[in-house]
Amino acid sequence: MKEYYSPADFIKSKKYDAHMHYHIIDDVFVRMLMKANIHLLTINTNLGDLPIDKQFEISQSLHQRYPQFFNFIGTFDASVFTSKTFVEDTVEQIRKCRAAGARGVKIWKNIGMTLKNEAGQYVMADDPVFAPIFDFLEKEKIPLLAHLGEPRNCWLPLELMTVYSERQYFSNNPNFHMYRHPEAPSYEQQIEVRDRLLERYPDLIFVGAHLGSMEWNLDEVAKRMDRFPNFYVDISGRFAHIFEQTLQNRNRVIDFFQTYQNRILYGSDRFLSLYNERKWMNLFCKCFPQFYIYLLFRHTYGIIKNQWLFLSTDKMIKVEGMKSHKHVKGLKLEKSMIDRIFYENVRSVYF
Repeated sequence: MKEYYSPADFIKSKKYDAHMHYHIIDDVFVRMLMKANIHLLTINTNLGDLPIDKQFEISQSLHQRYPQFFNFIGTFDASVFTSKTFVEDTVEQIRKCRAAGARGVKIWKNIGMTLKNEAGQYVMADDPVFAPIFDFLEKEKIPLLAHLGEPRNCWLPLELMTVYSERQYFSNNPNFHMYRHPEAPSYEQQIEVRDRLLERYPDLIFVGAHLGSMEWNLDEVAKRMDRFPNFYVDISGRFAHIFEQTLQNRNRVIDFFQTYQNRILYGSDRFLSLYNERKWMNLFCKCFPQFYIYLLFRHTYGIIKNQWLFLSTDKMIKVEGMKSHKHVKGLKLEKSMIDRIFYENVRSVYF
């Protein structure tokens, strides 16, 4: 007999947010989520906003205090790939992260989208300079979380993008809006390079962040799942695309989750920081940090609950992020599938 969760089960069900970015040394937020049975897996990323050493410091500290509820994915600085000791330094950094409890290693979209060699050519993830690092990860059975490429919308003009949040992001981050950079590798090239890595390292546990940048068509994700047994995806930051495809063909989306229920990980892609780009908001963060953390908690809690309800019930869920606000009927996946996507798959892949 099939079993399903009810909305009232949200609190008591075990959950991981397996793709979020926690940049707050304070543990108030962590303790709030613990009460909602939400475990955190924060992702250290080679961003420019917060140095990776600081991200590591925060992650290590909170992991030591809450080892059952707070875990992290480490990273390394790919921008120094021209250094003569790049491989040795990177391997040492990975060993340091693992010794501190890191569950895997993250590479980011700067590889393939902004990094260039001395000849001015874009450096892709299959460049020989990274091969020893992938060899090491495969040999040591260290999971790789890879954010390579971007949503296909990234190669479109802003007005043609199908998701509001992506239109907003790329308008604020023109360096990553590939429509403005026709000289850069195409969307197809980004995906081809990723596929070559999957082919080259069949024993590497490989998690494609954000549906492997194939959010626009779950059939494309399914093709890679069938072709590469070592390929997993997290669904962080791409729910608007899942909502859109559910509106088009709900049964097709349900079939995708049923077929690949052991290979999908939940994540919110929330950034939790006391820094805000808007000056007045940044001042508010500094003056009232505890209250701001509470607001962050309420917003994050609401997002996770809304997405959990969408996957676990057939309620009409109000969604944002598409060209217009709509209500989408939830998928009502079986209880066992929800447990895998929100908890068990994270444990089997990263732990």
